[in-house]
Amino acid sequence: MWNNIFEKLRKRMTLMYAFIFGMLILLVVGVTYCLVWYAVLMHEKEGLVAQIYHEAEEYVATEEAPVSDVAIKNGSMLAFLVKPDNKTVLLDQLQGADAGDTLKDHREDWPEADNTAQMLRVRDDVGERYRYLAAVAPVKDGDKVIGRLYMFKNMEFYYDAARETLLMLLCIALLLFIPACLLGYWLSKRSIRPIGLMYEKQKQFTADASHEMRTPLAVLNLAVQGLLEDSESKYSPFAAETLQMVKTEVGRLRNLTDTLMELARRDDLGLPVKKCEVDLVALISRVTAQFSLVAERKQQRIINDVPERLLLHGDADSLNMLLIILLDNAVKYSPAASEIILSAEMKKDTVILKVADQGIGISDADKEKVFDRFYRVDKVRSREQGGLGLGLALAQSIVRLHRGKIAVSDNKPCGTIMQVTLPK
Repeated sequence: MWNNIFEKLRKRMTLMYAFIFGMLILLVVGVTYCLVWYAVLMHEKEGLVAQIYHEAEEYVATEEAPVSDVAIKNGSMLAFLVKPDNKTVLLDQLQGADAGDTLKDHREDWPEADNTAQMLRVRDDVGERYRYLAAVAPVKDGDKVIGRLYMFKNMEFYYDAARETLLMLLCIALLLFIPACLLGYWLSKRSIRPIGLMYEKQKQFTADASHEMRTPLAVLNLAVQGLLEDSESKYSPFAAETLQMVKTEVGRLRNLTDTLMELARRDDLGLPVKKCEVDLVALISRVTAQFSLVAERKQQRIINDVPERLLLHGDADSLNMLLIILLDNAVKYSPAASEIILSAEMKKDTVILKVADQGIGISDADKEKVFDRFYRVDKVRSREQGGLGLGLALAQSIVRLHRGKIAVSDNKPCGTIMQVTLPK
């Protein structure tokens, strides 16, 4: 069974693959469109220059105008003939066309070198846009150059066709993107499967090892306890201290195995839980009472800031463990004569729990890692306090089990706030 963490990873990988495939498809579409448009434009440029030579020959031979009146009227083709000095006009076939005056106003944009062509994108005074392909070539009478002929071809048809082609290519790209997403989903599943299998084996090993360790640790704990309570035996101070140290470390190992087993059980968020209506106020009061004696030894004060009534649909045992973990951390890492505030409130359809202490706080770099297993901010101090680096990992697992969120923030001027948001 897939773990929820791997489902999220699979979704992310699917999005990543879909993004990559989408970019590749768009790249292919873009390159194809540009190459086709470039080929069409080059062909039209060559064709327009060749047409100028043809029309120039006919003009010299018969004085027939390069462009017909119909072409001028609809603006499909225009011409302009000047002497070689590029100033004296011999034939003006821009007059009578809507774009004629506008093209004249942009004469500095016309091609300068003979046998060249370029696109002109111009607008008139009222904002009307015109797109013409302009080309120029010399007009010769025998070996003598008698002028330069400019011809302008309306390219609006090609732009309209290009837009339709681009739209068609984008539709094809969209159709290809759908199977690309399905392919990405399939690839992500194949990519994650080995990791998922390894994770399942590791989780099973953790659960089995923890289970197998519980019995010998229980026996060892009883044996050490029996030796410590044996009043007939006389131990040296060193032996007594050693036995006490062994008992402490056995206790740490038991806590570790119990926590590992709990984590192994909760790793699969699909496991059914006993959800019911939980009186959160009563639960908070009960857990606070348990920690009051521990807090009093350090001259700490636990303050409850909760409403008179607050109900939550969830697993009572898991929520009880969550509160114990958060309060235990707050008490452990808060200085003497400090306050720990446990608050709860309802906002819309969510319950917000906060445990605020006045400890040394957690750096921004450590905030991202405190929920990792076996991660401890201050390893020396955590070991002195008996911390295993598993409490917040277990807390996060419980919160996810309830489809909530847990976050850590600074408590000004000092300390840490652990905030849990749970759906009601």
